[in-house]
Amino acid sequence: MLRIVIVDDESSIREGLAKMIGKESDRFLITGSFSNGQEALDFAGVSEFDAVITDIRMPLVDGLELIQELKRVRPEIRCIIMSGFTDFEYARQALRYSAVDYLLKPINKKQLFGLLYHLDEEKELTLGKEQQLRSGLLLSYLKSDPSLCDRLPELILPLPYFSVTVLKGSDMEALRSSIALLRRQPPCRFDTVDTGERDITLVSYYMEPPDAADLGQLAASLRKFPHPGMVMTGSSQCYRHPAELGRAHREAITACDRGMYERESWSYCCFTPVYEQEPDTTELFARNREALIQAVQVLNIPQALRNLELQFHELELARASRASVLQLCRLAFETAGAELPEWGKIIGSGLPLQLVEYLLTCLKFHELKGSFTEEFAQGLQQIREGRLAQGGKSVEIVKKWIAEHYDQPAELGHLASMVYLTPSYLSKLFKHETGLTITDYLIEIRIRKAKQLLMQSAELKIHEVGSEVGYPDPAYFNKLFKRIVGVTPNEYKRISQSS
Repeated sequence: MLRIVIVDDESSIREGLAKMIGKESDRFLITGSFSNGQEALDFAGVSEFDAVITDIRMPLVDGLELIQELKRVRPEIRCIIMSGFTDFEYARQALRYSAVDYLLKPINKKQLFGLLYHLDEEKELTLGKEQQLRSGLLLSYLKSDPSLCDRLPELILPLPYFSVTVLKGSDMEALRSSIALLRRQPPCRFDTVDTGERDITLVSYYMEPPDAADLGQLAASLRKFPHPGMVMTGSSQCYRHPAELGRAHREAITACDRGMYERESWSYCCFTPVYEQEPDTTELFARNREALIQAVQVLNIPQALRNLELQFHELELARASRASVLQLCRLAFETAGAELPEWGKIIGSGLPLQLVEYLLTCLKFHELKGSFTEEFAQGLQQIREGRLAQGGKSVEIVKKWIAEHYDQPAELGHLASMVYLTPSYLSKLFKHETGLTITDYLIEIRIRKAKQLLMQSAELKIHEVGSEVGYPDPAYFNKLFKRIVGVTPNEYKRISQSS
């Protein structure tokens, strides 16, 4: 959009020209109308515009003086001189002062609009090239540590102050189209930066430090366009030095993600320092970890989900950042992986990348929470079904191993890994099905084998029998045997061989 200022000491000419230009196209916007050059210069000191159409003969500051001064202070503003036939020499002089062109009065509409359309296209081309060059630098500043920004090429921003806005939506193409349309409308002045993320990043510029209403103006303007689905927007605080672009970008992301707690389809949040007071997700999880472990070990899915629901609820009340919510998800998956041997084969180690990618696209908290808990529950259910199908096979496998390796240490962790159970769950399952602990069962098998050896192998000494069944300490073997059988190994050997 071409922003135009009209300067003429005759109000009828100013008003007529403004009306004619306004009716021609929405690509043209009259931002000021003044009776002399001094008023126009004062306006140029506080406002943005692209072109001035000025008469030559005016009080205080005439047209020639105006374009001379604009050339000095605002060289990017294009100047068009209006003159009568008798002022032709003035017009030629104006061209030497870098006026774009001159128009003879009465104004020829075709000539005027041809010139204005040319200036608008020229402006768009120039802005496009400038924006393309600046966007590359903006990306470097957005992604760099502030302490390293002094090593980057100098970045000169169009206006003294800036803020960053981040947008996410159900239909990103619709958002991009709206941004392209908004770029042509004043008073918005911003650059679009392709960060390679799942959002759109804009850097807005201001002549003066913006207030809260100014910071939200870009989002408010975009909201006027139709957008299907949901849209979340967030803006940073105002900054001045380019080295603070990275900080502003992080603030905008944080503010944008706060929109996932809003119920409306369109949300806007401006970052405030209170957002920096993040809940400690690790501490929250630590307080609930044992209860979750107990539920996971015995595959009590409803209880495990209730535990996670309480933790998600605390994060929701604190309006935690997306990063904090994902941290809870990671801790839950890591715990399941540590407690369930099958988890790694079914789900993998840590939070699956595909799931992370999906959770990052969720625009609402309830959607993120629901997607994660569904995935978590499915993993537990798959393991539970596998164990139910296996049924008592786990205990039989352990019993068979003990029968074949009774002389070796029966480490609970090793036995549990063989049947893809946690040690604590295997202990409970074994006791439930056999009535004995694994240790008691092992002792029973060893003593039974020792009794066979004492009866059938007269040549073996007592300490050799003990070593043969896994008790190399003779004193311990004697004591244990007497406690279980009621007599010492020597007595048992004598009794069995005499009968």
